[in-house]
Amino acid sequence: MESPFHISADRLAFGIDNAICLDVISRFKEKPIIPATSFKGILRHNIETVLNSKEKFGCISPKPEEMCNECIICKNFGSPKNKALLMFEDISIENGEINKRIGIAIERRRKITKEKQLFTYQTGFGKESIAKIKGIFENENDALTACALLYIGIKVGFSLGHGKSRGLGWIKLKTFEAKIDNINKNLEQIKEKIKEIFK
Repeated sequence: MESPFHISADRLAFGIDNAICLDVISRFKEKPIIPATSFKGILRHNIETVLNSKEKFGCISPKPEEMCNECIICKNFGSPKNKALLMFEDISIENGEINKRIGIAIERRRKITKEKQLFTYQTGFGKESIAKIKGIFENENDALTACALLYIGIKVGFSLGHGKSRGLGWIKLKTFEAKIDNINKNLEQIKEKIKEIFK
C-alpha cells in the first residue's frame, strides 16, 4: 500500500461521519479490510478499460442491458446471466491502523467552501496485504485465461475506494502468484496468454 485508503462501511462510529469497513470477525480489534466487492470491481474496470483500448471488448458493466454475458470478462467476473467463475475474498490488512481525518466540501463553481459541510472520515493503512482469488474452471486453458485477466487488471496500476484525487487508496503490486491444480504458473506463461487475448 502506497497511501491510506477509505472505503465506506454501513456502520456507525462515534464521532465519525464516514466509517471504513472492518473485519467482522475481529470487529472489536478494529482491523481494516478491503471488501472483496471493491477489489473485484476495480479489477474488472481496469481489465475492461485495457481491452476496450485495444478494441477487443464491447461489454460495459455495470449496466445489465449493455453486458454481453458471453465475453471472457463476463464469464470470469459474472453478469446478469452468468455466475462468476472467480471468487474473491476480503483483503485483510495485517497490522493495519485506522486514523481519523477531517474534510470539507467545496463548491466547485464558486471555488469556496460550503457552509456547514465539515465532516470526519476514517482511513485505513498497512504496509502490505494479500489478496486471494480462487476459481473453478473446466480446463487449464480457461484457468490460465483468468490468470492473465487478473494480471492485466492488477498491473495497470490502480487505487481503491474514495479520495483517489486526494492521494488515498493507491496500491502497487509487489508479487503475483498463480496456481492451477496446485501447480505454480510462471509469469511467462501468463504473458503468453495475454498476447493471445490481444490477437
